[in-house]
Amino acid sequence: MGENSRIGSFTSGGSGRDLTVAEILAGVKVKAEPSVSTEDVRGAARAALEEIERQGKPEKKVLKELGFFLKYETGKPPVLTEVRMSNLDLALDFEGAPLCWLGKASEEDSLALIKVLFGRARDEKIREGLVAAAGCHGSPRLVVPFLETVLTGDGADDLRRDAAFWVGQQNDPDGLRLLVRTARTDRSKEVREGAVFSISQVELPAAVDELIALARAAELRDVRKQAVFWLGEMASEKSGPALEEFARKDGDLEIQEQAVFALSQLPDNQGVDVLIKLAKTHPDPRVRKKAVFWLGECDDPRVLDALIAIIKGK
Repeated sequence: MGENSRIGSFTSGGSGRDLTVAEILAGVKVKAEPSVSTEDVRGAARAALEEIERQGKPEKKVLKELGFFLKYETGKPPVLTEVRMSNLDLALDFEGAPLCWLGKASEEDSLALIKVLFGRARDEKIREGLVAAAGCHGSPRLVVPFLETVLTGDGADDLRRDAAFWVGQQNDPDGLRLLVRTARTDRSKEVREGAVFSISQVELPAAVDELIALARAAELRDVRKQAVFWLGEMASEKSGPALEEFARKDGDLEIQEQAVFALSQLPDNQGVDVLIKLAKTHPDPRVRKKAVFWLGECDDPRVLDALIAIIKGK
């Protein structure tokens, strides 16, 4: 996961009064009173500076310890009622329930258990939790086949859309092909649109090419619009030219207008020059008006001169 990403509670045990999961497992009973030194203040300042410097940059991927917690209610047999995940350096409220820690497991063993539990589960929330747990594993060769069975199965659309999301987190070529197939042919429009979003999350060069292809030729207009939208969120040199093409040449006005909006969302105002050209030269006044509107939302010094020129008819 990302170096600064976490799964679980947003209450950090390191800065609060609650015990982290790691501390509980180590047998700590009471959280020590926090003390703050000058070095702690310097460390906080360094962390804040690093956060500023990271803005707009891809997050470094690291391995982190993640715990999977299964809550059971008594019965014959016991009934699984909740699935939760948490990084071990975060606090987790066990609500007074006893914790039976089974220790570390290999990814193969962990996923094997998830598959068994998923096969038995009938509650959708439990199944969604198990899909998320599977998706947090780091071995695409193990994870993608399981998620594919969920995505192509007869489950609820929300569950299948969750499976598509976690496929996208695997950054795997086979997973990308599965998502493209889902975006084109799935029985549910919502799942198709979810697959488009997941494609935009795949950190492979081919992902932007697949989005462009979907924006050009997907069967459903809403899928095309989603592909255009997410192109505007991707930091790729291919996004701008593709969006300009859609804004100028697509035969569907809604796609043209979506492309204009997406140009305004490109990182670092990369779409401003194209928006200015569209506002001045597009043959359809409706598209020109959209371009003018989204130019007005861009914080860029080029915009003022362009708008004044348009007002003057230049």
